[in-house]
Amino acid sequence: MTLLYTPYVGILLLNGLVCALIGYILLSHRNVPGKTALILIMAAAVEVSLASALEIASVGIPAKVFWAKIEYLGNQSGPVLFLIFALRYTHQDDILTARNHLLLWVIPLVTMLLAATNDWHRLIWTTFTPNPVNSSILIYGHGTWYWVCTVYGYLSILAGCAALIRAAIRFPQIFRRQIGILCAAAFVPGLGNLIYLTGFSPVVGLDTAPVSFSLAMIILSMGIFRFKLLDIVPIARGSLIEHMLDGVVVLDARDRIADLNPAAQNLIGTLSSKSIGQPVATVLFFWADLIKRFPNAGEIKTEILLEGDPHRFIDLHISSLFDRRQHYTGRLMVLQDITEQRLADAELTRNIEELKIINQISLVITSGLDLERILKELKEQCTQVAPIDVFYVALYDPATSIVNIPLYYKDGQFSPGPLRDIRDRPGLIGSVIKAGRTLYLHNETEPITRPISQQQAFEQERPMKSYVGIPLTVRDKIIGIMSIQNHRPNAYADEQIHLLERIAIQAAIAIENARLYAEEQRLAIVDELTGVYNYRGLFELGGREVERAHRFGRSLAALFFDIDNFRIFNNTFSHATGNVVLQAVVKRCQALLRSVDILARYGGDEFVALLPETDLASAEMVAHRLIEEIAATPFTTPHGDLDVTVSIGVAFLTDDTLDLAALVDRANHAEHEAKRGQKSVVAIAK
Repeated sequence: MTLLYTPYVGILLLNGLVCALIGYILLSHRNVPGKTALILIMAAAVEVSLASALEIASVGIPAKVFWAKIEYLGNQSGPVLFLIFALRYTHQDDILTARNHLLLWVIPLVTMLLAATNDWHRLIWTTFTPNPVNSSILIYGHGTWYWVCTVYGYLSILAGCAALIRAAIRFPQIFRRQIGILCAAAFVPGLGNLIYLTGFSPVVGLDTAPVSFSLAMIILSMGIFRFKLLDIVPIARGSLIEHMLDGVVVLDARDRIADLNPAAQNLIGTLSSKSIGQPVATVLFFWADLIKRFPNAGEIKTEILLEGDPHRFIDLHISSLFDRRQHYTGRLMVLQDITEQRLADAELTRNIEELKIINQISLVITSGLDLERILKELKEQCTQVAPIDVFYVALYDPATSIVNIPLYYKDGQFSPGPLRDIRDRPGLIGSVIKAGRTLYLHNETEPITRPISQQQAFEQERPMKSYVGIPLTVRDKIIGIMSIQNHRPNAYADEQIHLLERIAIQAAIAIENARLYAEEQRLAIVDELTGVYNYRGLFELGGREVERAHRFGRSLAALFFDIDNFRIFNNTFSHATGNVVLQAVVKRCQALLRSVDILARYGGDEFVALLPETDLASAEMVAHRLIEEIAATPFTTPHGDLDVTVSIGVAFLTDDTLDLAALVDRANHAEHEAKRGQKSVVAIAK
């Protein structure tokens, strides 16, 4: 067989190679819905590209017609495979029964058979005319069945795109982009074929559909690598929510019920399909109290008691919903039945009144996120249950084995307690944490171990006789203990201990929420890379220092400095090396500055240090010491030891300096003056 190479043949071969590469990438993704169909599409594209290339390269009409027949194996399979892939990818494949699957392939199979036997009936091609300008191109006259299979192919592609678009309406934004990529990739080959059919091909008789596969594969590759087409795939969310064991209730922006699943209806008897469209406050009895407890919370985590026969405990998680423009659109409420976790014994009926008391107490101790307030309210609620001479909550960090006593109550006085490592001195706190259950000492004749100093222990006139330590547990994790004590022996009855244990369950949730909130507040003002304050933290804390200095006539100085030629570290080495330098500079500054000084990362490689109670001369001395300390020893990095210097501007707070921004701006201008001369110098603001 004689073959003649042309540039178009090279394009087709390259197209086949790209399709083969995409198919190979697909093989490494195991759990992609419709993966088999997509791989077969790539195989069909490879087959069409190679057959088309051989058709163009072949010399003589019989050889070209032979490869055109081979080409029909791929071009007839592709549209049907795309429809199958679209249905499977979007989880709409319930219509792909064995019968329907077979019906989809009837016309493609008949077309392949007719193409192979075209010499007998001429239903696919009626004539074969060489292109008078380019003999490598054969102009085909099309028969009746050719138009039938062409229309069927376009209908299959349109049906696949319709299935994708239908799913895109329900899916999140990232899946809509993926579906747009798939539709675009399917549209391009069809457009190429349409150009050929309408006679707008650049060369008469040239079918542009095979080469358009290259553009389609580029689009598909962008979907794979940029929009994670094969890594993040949509799931049947409607089916998933319907079959969830947890209750799900969706509220709109006006707190009306927009949707709910069967599990929510089973959990809460007042919910039904008729509840959709009604205000949630009229359907859920606990909603009014919930909004009072968390008036401005974007996310609510709490527990509620559903009274009935039997009583049930529900873990309630409410999250705010926003659209892609961050406009508030409603709330998502997830309800989980945790009755078995909380009340797994046969005493459920006897404890109902007791649990009502617990709910009333929980309304008080979970009404805020301030830890000190929560602990004081907790102590007051516990006092209503049992007599208390000593009360404290010890918070436990399992990573360090350190316990912290944020608030210690004794005989009417509140005070903070010290830190303690329970590995060295476990005491009763360590015993409760290790055992994971309540410890009650009825009549302890020896002095009870307390989280107070030895001197305080000696000063006590009356030793504590009764001790109760209750672990505080959140999601099976002990976060600390709650302890009450009394001078009298046998001060607490079992019923009181039992009720205090119930209070501790609610208290643990409130304390953990307060701790998480405090940690979020701290992270909001701390620079993640260096660990010092960020821009927001600087102005939040520094503003108070400026106000205090003005009010009491105290001294306050500001240092503004950045790393000389910092871009060299990023551009010459890497941003990772630049980050190492930033962290090392911060460590040296922290070693030199006082604990009362405020060090903040202003942005990029720029830093600000506020020095309370510091005059201008002392601030200048500190600046020189910083320059010397940073320049004294090269910094160790993955690229070797690097010399680092800084230039510093110094400004002093005067009566004319209205606020922190003005003070920092003056120090910044001074730093610019330092930069104009020799690097690694100090300039004083004028």
